Formats: sequence, C-alpha cells, structure tokens
Amino acid sequence: MKKLCGIVCLALVVGYGAYLGGVYLGQDAKVFPTRPVDTARLAAMRRYAPALELLTLRAPDGARLVGYFLPRPGAAGRPAPAVLSFCGNAEEQTSFFLWAIGGLPQYTLAGLDYRGYGASTGRPTETALKADALAAFDALAVRLGPGVPIAVMGRSLGCGLAAHVAAARRTAGVVLVTPYDSLAAVGQDSHPFVPVAWLLKYPFDVAPDAARVTAPTLLLVAGADTVIRPRRAARLARLWAGPKETHTIAGVSHSGILDSAEYWPDIRAFLDRCFGADTAGPAPQPDGKPS
Repeated sequence: MKKLCGIVCLALVVGYGAYLGGVYLGQDAKVFPTRPVDTARLAAMRRYAPALELLTLRAPDGARLVGYFLPRPGAAGRPAPAVLSFCGNAEEQTSFFLWAIGGLPQYTLAGLDYRGYGASTGRPTETALKADALAAFDALAVRLGPGVPIAVMGRSLGCGLAAHVAAARRTAGVVLVTPYDSLAAVGQDSHPFVPVAWLLKYPFDVAPDAARVTAPTLLLVAGADTVIRPRRAARLARLWAGPKETHTIAGVSHSGILDSAEYWPDIRAFLDRCFGADTAGPAPQPDGKPS
C-alpha cells in the first residue's frame, strides 16, 4: 500500500509538472492569439467611411505596424479631437473601427494593429507592444498637428497599453473597457492552482502606470465578466492616481459589453466632457452603429 501511494503521488507530481510546463510553453498563443484582417469588416468600414486611410508605422527593429486613420473635421479648421484605440488580445482594429465610425462620429479615430495582428509584422511581446503604443501616440500627435487633443481607449489587454501611454504622455482622457490591474491577477483568477506569477512572461502589471496617470479616466466594467472579473477593475480603480469614474453595465459578459445599449453613449458622454469645446461634428446615431 505504501508503495502504491508513493507511485500515485509521484504520478500526480509528474502530471502537475507536465501541466505547468504546458501552461508555460503555450502562454504566447493564449496571451497573443493574433488575428488576420477581417476583410468583410474592412470592406464595410470603407463603405461607411470613404475618408478612411491606412495608417502605417515602422518600428525601430523593422517591424511594420499597420492600422487605420479616419480624420474628422473639428473646430476652427483643425482636425477633430482624436481617439487612439488599443484592442483586446483576440481582436484586430476592424473590430473597433466598424462600430466606432457610428459610435464616435464627431472624433478622429486612429489605431494600429499589434505585431502579428492584422497586416502588422513582427512578434508580439509586452515590451514591444508598450514601445509601439508610445510610438503610435507620438506619430498621431505629429499627424494631427499641435493643439489637437488625443484620448486613448483600451479594451481588455489594450487597457494596459492605454494606461502605459497615459502615464507617459499628455492625454485628454482615458477610456478603459473591461480593465484589469494585472494580467497575472487575471490569470490567477482563472487558474487558482497554478503559480501564475512565476510562469507568466507577460504580466502586464498596470499598477506602476496607474500611479502616474493624471488624465480623467472612465473604467467601463462588464458586470457579469468571467474573463476579467469586476474585482480586477475595482482594484485598478483604487490604484488609479488621477480622477476616475467607474461605470458597471450589469448583466453583460466580457464580449457582450460591446453590444450593450449603454456602451457607446457612456463612452461618448465621457469623451465629450474630456474634449469640451474642442468637440465638433455630426450627431451620433442612436444605436452607435454606422448609418
């Protein structure tokens, strides 16, 4: 019996070790599953917004980042205030642009796909994506010209990148959709018996950046989110140094928040307050969809 128990214990230890090894080796595909361009959505974007342009940026290491830029006219002949988008880890920029065209009709829109996503080249890592995010903000600021305010908007994984930019650059506002305090904490919630902090190569710890952001911030939380649980947003809000407001949409999931009737109106009202007198443009569609 003692020998049998020893064999069983050894098998459990070996099995658990193999499981941890699989988690470690497979994490890149889980954190960065990558996505090709959704050509149907892109075609619809071009129909709804003929002024849509490709946006490209060459990173110092040679990676070519590709996304989209939709200029809108603002006050006094200047471009309208801009919203720079950072998507979730299972999304590429068409998933933002197709709906933002109608959801944010009075603002200039911009966003680059992460390395390996859409038409962008290169391999995604936390370090590379954070550097790319800053470069994207700087390139957009040059393109818009002096005096045109920029807000950053992150969704899921992109919340960490939006926070990183807002901590290092002067932004007019920050919108965080389904936000988190760290990817390690999100992973620990999903894998309570795994030492996630020891294994995770890309922790995306937002705390250091949260302590440095001074721009007004909206945290938009999915009340029934089981991917990034609402408590992750609550902890982030406690860490956030600048003025912030948290809106929880009850009963919606991590993905379902995007279809909520409150989603675009909440974001639009917040950005209107951030941009103030700089706002100009057409009235929004009631459902936030392209007309």
